[in-house]
Amino acid sequence: MIASPVMIRRLSPADAALYRDIRLEALRLSPEAFGSAYETESAHPVAWFAERLARGAVMLGAFRGGELAGIVGFVAADGPKRQHKGALVGMYVRQAARRGGVGRLLVEAALELAAQSVELVQLIVVKGNEPAVRLYESMGFVAYGLEQHALKIDGRYYDDILMAKDLVGRG
Repeated sequence: MIASPVMIRRLSPADAALYRDIRLEALRLSPEAFGSAYETESAHPVAWFAERLARGAVMLGAFRGGELAGIVGFVAADGPKRQHKGALVGMYVRQAARRGGVGRLLVEAALELAAQSVELVQLIVVKGNEPAVRLYESMGFVAYGLEQHALKIDGRYYDDILMAKDLVGRG
């Protein structure tokens, strides 16, 4: 069986219902991977997600067979002292699309976008998410720190690995 090709494109406010669906799935199934909570975001209507897509981070979507299979956001830092940096945020690939290269395609597209405006891309990945860590390392991200007890969910603490990729090849 041949998998459908994956198309990566920027999500627009017209995609708000699709974005809300996958975002809430991510928050529900992987609460330790996100700073926001399902209970918080599920209370928001589709219009709130449309506004986020219009004014927030650039959100890229991976579509396979007409379905939204994964998302990743890119946000450039504000201000003259931080404008050389950006961050990958909100990365999530649906279970059925994992191990099929969707995550790699999303990160590649986000890095292409980032290279147009920043020199350094940072991200946070929850300690213990080895498939994600391996993906990011294979794409040149390097761990530079660990935030212990970054999140606390139902009495359990989760640590965050801080990673970065230099886009301009400085040592």
